[in-house]
Amino acid sequence: MACSACRTTGSAPAVIDLHRFLRGALPRIFTRYTLGSVLAAVVSEVTLLVTYGQELLGAQPAAVAGWVLGAVTNYVLARWAWRRRGRPRVLRELLPFWLTSVAGLLLSTWATGVAHDVGPRLFATDGARVLFVGAVFLGVYGVLFMAKFCFFHYFVFADPRAGSAGEADEEGEAEAEADGAEDPDGAVPRRSRSQVPSTTRK
Repeated sequence: MACSACRTTGSAPAVIDLHRFLRGALPRIFTRYTLGSVLAAVVSEVTLLVTYGQELLGAQPAAVAGWVLGAVTNYVLARWAWRRRGRPRVLRELLPFWLTSVAGLLLSTWATGVAHDVGPRLFATDGARVLFVGAVFLGVYGVLFMAKFCFFHYFVFADPRAGSAGEADEEGEAEAEADGAEDPDGAVPRRSRSQVPSTTRK
């Protein structure tokens, strides 16, 4: 019985911490980042498939065109994900973001170039080769997904002075919601003596 009680009480803080984490700012930011990344990936992929599939551009120029449109979309939605408003800081936000994007461009253009050269040896039809190049391009985007999130969250958008205090506000809202949820009866919290108007004190 004693050991069982120890295990029960020992697991309670872990459950509470998990509950607070799930209601905190990080999951919300990650959700918005994911939505923005998916939308940017769709924009990039459609641009690549249209320009390359219609033979408007070669594989690597099409990858560049897809990267440009996707990067602009990704930047706008990344600022939304971290609730950044106002003028961005050049050295703290703009430069690291676009250097990361350029690194992704170099990797994606190299990968799509390799896929373009290898495709004819693997597939007999043009449609299959186009889909193969598109899959490689999308695969590179997916590999960079988590790495970019960590870099953005802990460096690019980590400084609250870079924009609004959206993350801090979300933390406060989440804590307020959690505190309200902990009262099962929904009772109004008792005010302290300092919060009671002086006319009502005895």
